[in-house]
Amino acid sequence: MKKRFLLIFLTVLAAMTSIATFNPILGLLARSMGLSEIQTGSLVSVTGLFWITGTFLWAKWARASRKPVMIAALLGYIATLAAFAVLSDLARSGEPDPTRLYIQLLFLRAAGGFFFGAIPAMAQSYLIEWTTAENRASGMALFGAANGLGFVLGPALGALLTPVGLTAPMYASAVLLTLTAAAFWLMIPGGQPAVAGTRAGKLSAADPRISLYLAIGLILSIVMIILQVTCGIFIQDRMSVTSQDAARYIGLGLSSAGVLVVVIQLLIGRYLKWPTGRLLKIGLSSLCAAFLLFLLWPAMYLLVFLLFGIGIGFTLPGYITAASLAVTEEEQPSVASFTAAVQGVGSFAGPLTGTLLYSLHTSVPYAVCALLTAAFVLAVQARTRRGAVRQAVSAPPDRTR
Repeated sequence: MKKRFLLIFLTVLAAMTSIATFNPILGLLARSMGLSEIQTGSLVSVTGLFWITGTFLWAKWARASRKPVMIAALLGYIATLAAFAVLSDLARSGEPDPTRLYIQLLFLRAAGGFFFGAIPAMAQSYLIEWTTAENRASGMALFGAANGLGFVLGPALGALLTPVGLTAPMYASAVLLTLTAAAFWLMIPGGQPAVAGTRAGKLSAADPRISLYLAIGLILSIVMIILQVTCGIFIQDRMSVTSQDAARYIGLGLSSAGVLVVVIQLLIGRYLKWPTGRLLKIGLSSLCAAFLLFLLWPAMYLLVFLLFGIGIGFTLPGYITAASLAVTEEEQPSVASFTAAVQGVGSFAGPLTGTLLYSLHTSVPYAVCALLTAAFVLAVQARTRRGAVRQAVSAPPDRTR
């Protein structure tokens, strides 16, 4: 069983690393092919849009048998990633039609997002099946650790391989994912439905049992993307440094945040058997503090990213576990789809929201993020208090007094 958990970890890690590797080099790659900034941004947004669509469709198809769906999604994503790299190399070595090239690249990114949408959803679904209510947070911490480590390894892999060529990180990611898919096929048993012996229950994102937790997941994804797309220019504008220095500060900060995310996931998985409400309150409070500190004292950027890592580390497994524990066994496939889909929504909405807010004023993105995270701290506190009151009311009277 431990090998299965490890393989899920490696699968999510390889997938998230490929995303974290691709996004930072896309701007340079697109510029070398003569694409505009708007076209470059659309290549990111369309991935997130089709990520959302793919999450729900793949989850529906997986109700009969999950393993073939996961393998098909992995192979499809690998094919689009490799095709994008090949097409980019061909375009840079010749003189292609810019419009035709853009349409081809846009199609590949849309298809890539569609295939990618199955990976986090299926991974969460497997972890939900293999864990119980008592150790669900530990399983989700494994998923969070893969996210956080991919957050670190992606930029590192890109920095290591881009001297070889701008598309080299994509080829490397395709090879890693191919090896992962092969191991998945050999080591994970197939044939079982998403929830063995049951029919998947219908579930709505507006269901009051999970709506708060899905909203937290959506906000987490959006604020993560906002920070990623604006922190470089914010540091450059507010600290009056060169673009090279800003890039160096961000690289150090993001790497530190990613390492801290992984450490926190390990602590949650092994030692911190805390309720989900506590995980969410600590995580969201840390995110709020990070945005406020960045807004007021940008020179403290390293502390900002450390607080950001703490926030992600606690919030990510917190909202996934809370949503899973709030529904029945038959509804687990649906809730896994929803918790995975909010990441895709954030990938679509985050870049547009961040750049729009930054165009209004450099401080606006971080002020908005601080207010949103603070509001959800209060919402979680209120939900926790209501739950405690209901538990006290339903408990039998204490006859020892």
